[in-house]
Amino acid sequence: MDTAVQIVRNILRTYFFTLHRSVDVRGSENLPDGPKIIAMNHTPGCDPLYLPFVLKDTPRFLLQDGDFSIPIIGSLLKHTGQIPVYRGTERAKEAMAQACDALRNGATIAIFPEGRDVEYGTRIPAKTGAVRMALETGAPIIPVGLFAPAHLLTPLRFHWQGSERHGAWQFSGRSYMRIGRPWFPHAAIDTHTESEELMNRIYSLVSEAERDSKCESHTLLSPIHQW
Repeated sequence: MDTAVQIVRNILRTYFFTLHRSVDVRGSENLPDGPKIIAMNHTPGCDPLYLPFVLKDTPRFLLQDGDFSIPIIGSLLKHTGQIPVYRGTERAKEAMAQACDALRNGATIAIFPEGRDVEYGTRIPAKTGAVRMALETGAPIIPVGLFAPAHLLTPLRFHWQGSERHGAWQFSGRSYMRIGRPWFPHAAIDTHTESEELMNRIYSLVSEAERDSKCESHTLLSPIHQW
C-alpha cells in the first residue's frame, strides 16, 4: 500500500476513534469490482471520510483546487492521487480527462454532482460530469446517499482565501451511508436530464438513510477494526 495512503488512513482511524465517530453502512454488496464512479450528495456535515474503508480500493476524489493549497492536507491529497478541479479557468477540463484516464485504468472515482455544499432539504441542478464520465468510459455510476442527524452537526464560520465561509461539520456520533445499485446513463438522453435522474437516485438513498437514523441500527461499520 502506498505510504501516503497508509498515513491518511491512520489519521482517519485516529480521528474516528478519538471523536467516537461511527457510520451505519448498507448496500456495500452493490459495489462492483473494477472501475466505477461513486456519486454522492454534498450536504454540509455529511462527510465521505468513511468511503475509503468501505471500498476495496482507494477512491480518487474530484475536489476543488483550493483544497490542495491547505497546509499538510493539500500535500496528502496530491500524494494520494486526488484530482483538483479548476472551475472557471482554462484548466477546468483537466479534471475530467484525469478522471477518465483513471477509470480506464481500473480506478474508482468519487464525485459530488452538486458541485458544492447544499443545505439539507434544498436541491440545485446537478452538474453533468459524472454522467459524461460514465458515457465516455463505460464505467457504472454508484449512487450514494449520505446523512447526518441535524443535532450532531456543529455550525462553522471561518475565513478562507479572503472570503467568509460557513457550513457545518459532524465531530462525533453516527452518520449514515446508503449505497445504491450500479446505474448506467443512456447516451440517447440529454446529459442534464440523466444528471437529474442520478440525483433522484441519490436523494432517495438520503431519505432512506434519514428514516433509518430514527431507528436503532445493528449494522455499524467500524473501520478502526477493518484495516
